[in-house]
Amino acid sequence: AIFTRGVNVRQFIVSITAYPLLTIIEPFLGGFQFTGGNPKREKRDLPPGVELNFHWLGDASAYGGEIVCFQYGWDVADLNNPSDWESDCSPFNVGCKAIWYSGVHTLYVRVVDNSGSETLGQVEINIVPFTMDRNLLWVDDFRSTNDFVQIDYNFPREDQHDAFWLGHCNRTIGFDPTRDVYDAVYGGYNSAPPKISLIGRYKNIVWTFNSDLKTSCIDDVIQFTPESRVGQAAIPINFLAIFLAKGGHVLTEGMSEKAGGLASILPVVTAARGFPLNIKCELLGNSDGCEGDTSAANAYPYKDYCITMLDKIDGAFRTDADMPMRRIRNYDCMYPGAVKSTDAWHDSIPGMPNELNLWSEILVAGRYFAPNEPGSRPGGFTPVEVYDPQYWMNRNSVLSQRCFHPMYRMKAKNTNSALNNQTVAIWVTKYSHIVPEVASGIAVAAPSAHFGFELWFFDRAQGRAVINTIFRKWQILATP
Repeated sequence: AIFTRGVNVRQFIVSITAYPLLTIIEPFLGGFQFTGGNPKREKRDLPPGVELNFHWLGDASAYGGEIVCFQYGWDVADLNNPSDWESDCSPFNVGCKAIWYSGVHTLYVRVVDNSGSETLGQVEINIVPFTMDRNLLWVDDFRSTNDFVQIDYNFPREDQHDAFWLGHCNRTIGFDPTRDVYDAVYGGYNSAPPKISLIGRYKNIVWTFNSDLKTSCIDDVIQFTPESRVGQAAIPINFLAIFLAKGGHVLTEGMSEKAGGLASILPVVTAARGFPLNIKCELLGNSDGCEGDTSAANAYPYKDYCITMLDKIDGAFRTDADMPMRRIRNYDCMYPGAVKSTDAWHDSIPGMPNELNLWSEILVAGRYFAPNEPGSRPGGFTPVEVYDPQYWMNRNSVLSQRCFHPMYRMKAKNTNSALNNQTVAIWVTKYSHIVPEVASGIAVAAPSAHFGFELWFFDRAQGRAVINTIFRKWQILATP
């Protein structure tokens, strides 16, 4: 009497093209989908010595079939020879691990349904050298122009931004601006990220970006697609996560309002997600719980930077009943700057200034970020991303991860703002114990760093002290 699909009726279609859908997932590489017996071979470049953790699943429900078994093997010479596979066909063969140090290796996974139809997936891994023989690469992923007269100081000109960061990078050992700068916009790369073969030449990376994802390329590297959305979008390889795992060090920073900053992990389909955002639980939608697809625990900010929640000064905000009041002008904005966080890791690193104040040039009366200005101007600094805000962590009864180490906290224009005293810069410590494996030269274990704002807007002497301290930890500082 009750028609229920899958309970008292089973749907079938008759088709010569009915093959099970095979999804293969690996945290570093992302996800791949295959259908049929002659799929395209997916190819990825990786450095040597990275532990790969593959798992897979099959689905035949589209034509009423059922998955019977999976079989896998590496570098299978003859697909029809059972001894060339590493496993028999079994419903329990749903994953494997591997570490490769050289060569080209292909993972074969076969899924078979109850009618004997099968799909073969192939993922080819090409091991590329990771010599890490150079000290510092600056990825200039910040787009501006020189076609305007600097008046408001709400955005740096291209030459101003270049001079600021070249001034810092030129103080490091062996830095050559003709070789060690990757200009994603003006270097002829059309906003494409550097290749992993270039990344593998360096021990340290400074990556600066702006918030326009149409011109910035960091989102092409760190954007994350949850497992339930694999196949609906192209998934790039996150070589920054691999670089950190190999003992490399990164300093990431830039314009971080709206969808910029680490929020660029958001899949395109959820780019309008409201903040605050619980990364692990809400990448596919805001909710009060942590149910369903929680694969975002493998997203770059959560897994590698140990950040649990993201928030903004300027962005799209939630409408929950218990959401604190959000108002930019003279309220949530940053002024006069940021102060040192109380954190044992941060306290163990000498040289970091206790305060990081906004640069006096941007606060001159009449300029965009000047306080107490009439009109629609914010009355303080707004292109800022906030990490693990305590008010929202408490609201959701969530604790920060043990590897989360604040560096600086923002001072809001109004002390009643929920953003007052919240973290806006962090030490990245998850891989700080790893010494890079290099053939020659100096290689040290050290933390990385991330700033949820563009340092160009901050006090020059204090900013210099911050960068000097980080470069000193990396042991690449030549001139103080």
